[in-house]
Amino acid sequence: MRNVRRFLLAGVVLVIPALALANGFALFEHGGRPVGMAGAWGAIADDASAGYYNPAGLAFLEGMQATSGFFLITETSEFTGDNPYPGEGYAVEMEDQIFYPPHIHATGAISGNLRWGFSLTAPFGLGTWWPDDYAGKFITKRVDLKVFNLNPNLSYKIGDSLALAVGFDYFMSQVDLTKSIGVVNPYTQQIAEVGQVHLYNDGWADGWGYNAALLAKLGGGFSFGATYRSRVEVKYDDAEASFVQFPTGYADFDAIVASLLPFGDNVGGATAITYPAEMRLALAWQHGGLAVGFDAVRMGWDSFDSLPITIEGRPDLSSDRAEDYEDTTTYRLGMEYRTSPKFAFQLGVLKDPTPVPTASVSPLLPDADRMGYSAGISWNLSPKVRADLAYLYLPFDERSTEGQDHDNFNGTYKTTANLLGFSLVVKL
Repeated sequence: MRNVRRFLLAGVVLVIPALALANGFALFEHGGRPVGMAGAWGAIADDASAGYYNPAGLAFLEGMQATSGFFLITETSEFTGDNPYPGEGYAVEMEDQIFYPPHIHATGAISGNLRWGFSLTAPFGLGTWWPDDYAGKFITKRVDLKVFNLNPNLSYKIGDSLALAVGFDYFMSQVDLTKSIGVVNPYTQQIAEVGQVHLYNDGWADGWGYNAALLAKLGGGFSFGATYRSRVEVKYDDAEASFVQFPTGYADFDAIVASLLPFGDNVGGATAITYPAEMRLALAWQHGGLAVGFDAVRMGWDSFDSLPITIEGRPDLSSDRAEDYEDTTTYRLGMEYRTSPKFAFQLGVLKDPTPVPTASVSPLLPDADRMGYSAGISWNLSPKVRADLAYLYLPFDERSTEGQDHDNFNGTYKTTANLLGFSLVVKL
C-alpha cells in the first residue's frame, strides 16, 4: 500500500501545474490590419485597434471609431517518443481544434485633445487535446484556458506631435483541465488507469493591472511608440477538482486506490497565476501610400519562477513546482502599401522565441521558437467602413525534451499554427 500511495500521489499532483504552462502561449491577434503587418503596429496605431498596440495613438484619431472581429486559429502538433519512455518509434498527433478569440475596440472624444478608448481582447489562452489512449494521458488529456482583458484607456494629445495614454487592465479567466490518474498495479507491474481528475472553475477568476503609452511624431514621416502593460495576478480561489474512479478488475487494489483519493467528491483548490508584463518599443516610417513598422516586444515571463498549489484539506496533494520561465523579446517587421483609395496590402515577418525552458516542455504546452509570416488586405467599402483580412503562418522549430522533462515523458514536438482573421472598422 505504501508503494501504491507514492505512485498515486505523484500522478495526481502533476495535473494542477498545467495552469502555469498555459501562459507560454500569448496572443497578439487583436486586429486584422496590425496582424497583416505581423503586429508591427505600435508606432502606426492609426485606428481603434491602437487600444491594444499603443493606446496613445487614439489621441490622433477623429470622431468615433469602432473595430470588431475575430481570428480562426488551427494548430497541429506531432510528438515522436524517445527512450526510455514512451520509447523510440512511438508517435501521436494532437486532436484537431479551431479557436476563435474575438477583439473589440472603440474610441471617441471627451473634450479638446482628450479621448477615451475601450478594448476587449484575449491576450492569453491555451487549448490542447490529445487522444484518450495516448501514452501521456497521465500528464494531460485536455486543457482549455481562457483569458479576456477589459481595457479602458484615456489618451491625451500634447500639441500636434505627442500623445500620452493611461489605462487599466481587468482580466477574467477560466480554466478546464482533464487527465488520467495512473498507478502501478502490483499484480501486473504495469501502470493502470485507475481514474480521471477534472480541474475547473465554474465562475470567472479575475485580476487587475495597468498600462501606459506614448506616441511621438518625429518628422520626416518617422514616428516612435512605447507601450507598457503591467503584470496581472489572477487568483483561482474557487477552483474544484472532481475525481472519478475506473475499475481495474482487481477488487482489493481498487479498494486501496479508493481509500487514498476523494472519488465522487469535488475538492476545493487554489492557485494564482501572474501573467507577464509587456514592454513594446516601436518605430515606423510613412510616406505617401507606403508604411514600414518595426516593433520589439519584451515579455516578462520570469514571473513564472514557481507555482504553489493548495488542495483544500489535502496537504499531501498540494505542491510547489518550479517553472523557471525566461524573459523573451519578439521582433516584428511589417509594411503596408496603399495601391488606391480603396485597397491596401500588408506583409510582415516576426521572430518569436519561446519562454519555456527545456525541462518544462511537455504535452501541456509543446512550445518552441518560431518564425511567423503574415499577409493582409484592407478594403475601404465606403468612406466610413473598412474590412481587413489577415493571414499568419507560424511554423515552430522542432523541440526536444533532451531527456530533461519533469514528467520523464521524453521526445520531440513539431507544431504548426495557421491564423486567419477578419476585422470590420467603422467610423461613426
